[in-house]
Amino acid sequence: MASSVDPRHFLSVTDIDETEARALFERVKLEKRSRGRVGDLPLQGKVWALLFRKPSTRTRVSFEIAIRQLGGSAIFLSAAELQLSRGEPMDDTARVLGRMVDGAVIRTFAQAELEAFARSGGIPTVNALTDQEHPCQVLADIFTFEEKRGPLAGKTVAFLGDGSCNVARSWALAAPIFRFHLRIGAPRDYFCDVENAWVVQTESSEEAARGADLLYTDVWISMGKEEEGVLRERAFAPYQLNRRLVERANPGALVLHCLPAYRGKEIEGGLFDERAQDIFDQAENRLHVQKELLRWLTSR
Repeated sequence: MASSVDPRHFLSVTDIDETEARALFERVKLEKRSRGRVGDLPLQGKVWALLFRKPSTRTRVSFEIAIRQLGGSAIFLSAAELQLSRGEPMDDTARVLGRMVDGAVIRTFAQAELEAFARSGGIPTVNALTDQEHPCQVLADIFTFEEKRGPLAGKTVAFLGDGSCNVARSWALAAPIFRFHLRIGAPRDYFCDVENAWVVQTESSEEAARGADLLYTDVWISMGKEEEGVLRERAFAPYQLNRRLVERANPGALVLHCLPAYRGKEIEGGLFDERAQDIFDQAENRLHVQKELLRWLTSR
């Protein structure tokens, strides 16, 4: 329930600084080693709502498990079954839920709707994906890279495909925080709208991949963009993550995909199978990172 202390939110990757993230990552390492053993339960007696307008596998399961492993209870709320589906403003929904639950994990379309909930609910609120950002995904991705390859600072990340999607945008916002170089390889019409000194955008997939330490891709047709399917597949075909691009990256470059994956489209099927261990480790890390994120959010 809402408290008199201003709650901490995680609506964007910019809501955490590098020092806080590094401390969180250290706790994630310990959490992974001790998984299954009962530790402190900071959410004991607390109830968190998962309010989703969009379907989910990894995000829903990882957050529900994280909340329960921290001692709390999770209530899944499909927006289609709430008064939101009949036009109730998100601010009003937030005012109601803020008097009943202790935190909220929200997966929706508009970032503004998420921000409205955080503003009105008075409880810790987490961005579990919007059309504009996917900060939990990218935080877990950065942890995954560092777990396998060491510090990301000074390294080069190549994002291939839809540079305007939420994941690419969160990578661009994270670049100055974690001090890595981001190259986005995408058609000009799909360039990212985040510009800073750490981000370079190019229409050449080969230029994006050259010398990269991490090659990353996402689905070409994001939720809500299904009617653009044919157009997008044609536009992004030259940006498929494949062995040819891996050869242009640095030796030992990591290949990641935030899933779900459509083999033969955004990623070559054989390459996906070769790198499946890393990709599914990446998916598992959503649980561990989000668990410690919830601990961080409720530690004040």
